[in-house]
Amino acid sequence: MTSISPSEAALLARDVYAVQDESQLRFFLDHPLFKELTSKNSPLQSHLKAEVGGRVLLNHKDGFGICVEGGGLHKDEVFLIFRGTTTANKGADILTDARIGITNSSTGLPVHCGFHHCFSSMLPKIQRFFNTYQGGIKAVHCIGHSLGGAVASLAADWVSEILKYPVRLYTFGAPRVGTDWFVKRTSSSIGAGNMYRVYHRTDPVPMVPLYPFMHVPYKELGYYIHSSQPLTSGAAHFMKNYVGSVDGKSWEQINEVPEHPYTVESAIEAWLKSKSPVDASSPAFWRWTDAAIIYLLKKIAMSAVMQLQASFIGIFTIADKIAYILAKGIDLAENISIWVERLMRKLMEALGMRIAKTKKELTRDLIRYVLLRLTEKANREARDAINKL
Repeated sequence: MTSISPSEAALLARDVYAVQDESQLRFFLDHPLFKELTSKNSPLQSHLKAEVGGRVLLNHKDGFGICVEGGGLHKDEVFLIFRGTTTANKGADILTDARIGITNSSTGLPVHCGFHHCFSSMLPKIQRFFNTYQGGIKAVHCIGHSLGGAVASLAADWVSEILKYPVRLYTFGAPRVGTDWFVKRTSSSIGAGNMYRVYHRTDPVPMVPLYPFMHVPYKELGYYIHSSQPLTSGAAHFMKNYVGSVDGKSWEQINEVPEHPYTVESAIEAWLKSKSPVDASSPAFWRWTDAAIIYLLKKIAMSAVMQLQASFIGIFTIADKIAYILAKGIDLAENISIWVERLMRKLMEALGMRIAKTKKELTRDLIRYVLLRLTEKANREARDAINKL
């Protein structure tokens, strides 16, 4: 199985946004990666319409993706390509992004409720496409930007687990999709080397939702693209800027290393101990915060973390459970409680709140309130970036 180049993946993720009717679809299918369009022989293809928004509120159905047969070097391969969030459907996509509860995926693992609803609404038509396909399939390429990247991740998991075909996953500026179990299983079944998660340093969308949601591949940094901007930026999320960032480059050439070791425990502790001011508009703040929450939850009680991820819960219950665990940490030995105190004070500073001066002030209710404010701030940053598309 040959992977497609960064430029090829980016152009497909960009161009699929425009496909809403048959004339646009035919223009899209003229891409050189697909089986050649002729008067007698056209590629097997399916235009996918997804249900977005809520189940009742702002429920909307429109063009969302393409299943298409590959050609040339990609003969006997299939492309699944999904568009990202738009505001053209009266904000229904935004509601899909905001449905941050946890539900079972189509393969039985806990994932983001809104992303799952969107993918599962297209699944019957995707199944029909594969059932109709004549001959063997050597590989399936799943591609998407933003919300489309999240859906592509669910599609890649389904193809790998249910159909058992080799998969390559390409995402640009995608949010987190599932919990630890989903991330570990998909990383193992698909293979971390077959996952191309591309993100700009200052793109706020890949920073949400916060823990317990995680990125694939498991414990891999993805394809990090440095940005000169010091703060999170809506422009960093634009697909046209991702196209420009990867233009003419190989996967090796865009695989930069983040400037901070966010997964190293000693580095997390150094950040928590630091007296430097924190800024909620800084991309580094969100990555350190996510790393610190995971670090502390594991330090306090691994069994509690597993229960947290196993529950089918809405975002407010997630905040409740994390607050409960962190509040327990406050009551534990000094070598644990001090880290919880430091984290909460950093979060309060970044949110512009009055900083608690004593351990007694850090009640479970206050911790929950801080976590809800933090979640609202992170989601607002991502929504603002999407609204500028």
